[in-house]
Amino acid sequence: MPSPSESYLLDFHARLAGVTSRWFADAPVQAEAASRGFTTSSVRQPGETASSTYALLEAVVPGDARPLTVLDLACGDGHLLELLARRKQPGMSLVGLDMSAHELDAARARLNGAATLIQGRAQSLPFGDASVDVVLSHLALMLMDDVETVLAELLRVLKPGGQVSIVVGGDMVPGQALEVFAALLKPVLSAEAVPPAKLGDARVRSVDGLRELFAKGFADVTVRSLSVQGDGSPREVWESLLTTYDADRLSPAAQASLQAAFLQAVEPLRRSDGSVPLRWGMRQLTATRQR
Repeated sequence: MPSPSESYLLDFHARLAGVTSRWFADAPVQAEAASRGFTTSSVRQPGETASSTYALLEAVVPGDARPLTVLDLACGDGHLLELLARRKQPGMSLVGLDMSAHELDAARARLNGAATLIQGRAQSLPFGDASVDVVLSHLALMLMDDVETVLAELLRVLKPGGQVSIVVGGDMVPGQALEVFAALLKPVLSAEAVPPAKLGDARVRSVDGLRELFAKGFADVTVRSLSVQGDGSPREVWESLLTTYDADRLSPAAQASLQAAFLQAVEPLRRSDGSVPLRWGMRQLTATRQR
């Protein structure tokens, strides 16, 4: 049986399949400094830009012609797998796993057979020992129950020397629409008696926690901060923020009230082109399975 958090996530993604790639597939990203305490030799210079967080993960996969199995863990609607499939790289096998049947339906339509898609949970991966060369995961590990079991499964299925790279949520970027939204959301959640969504393990949301989780079995661990651009008109920005988990759980009346307050509060941020700045703080962790 799914846990309460998994039941909520399954419902969310049944209603909003493809929502993650909707907001982040074309959102430019700037990589900032690597966090202290991690090996930094493979971290590129601060100020690097990329077309999206998905593109950062896609770039981790080697481009040579040797046999290569790549697993997208919690693959959603398959956008990352599609980026890899476009390479038409000889010898590369693509596999996507997700617990949402609705997301997998969207992935099948997108990929048209370019990847093997499996419904399952990260805590019990249906793959053999040392069978995967690269594991990628986009905005999912921080939502997963029993994350230590997930990491044990990654160590089991990764080949010695295999790589894992994940994108997870990071710190609030100050001075833009998300900060305004968070300040307005807090009293609304309190008034509705909606507790914060308890999704995943809090350690995944901090640098120290990531250091602790990846201390065993992994080497060459790097973490870098990311600033992801979600600028748009006030209403476009509102639509993206409405699909955050806490806002999604509000009543329709509370959502309407919050929308009105938000649209008014971000007016001072509006630029000459009508847009307001929205930045999502994220992190990318990359590590190698010890040999």
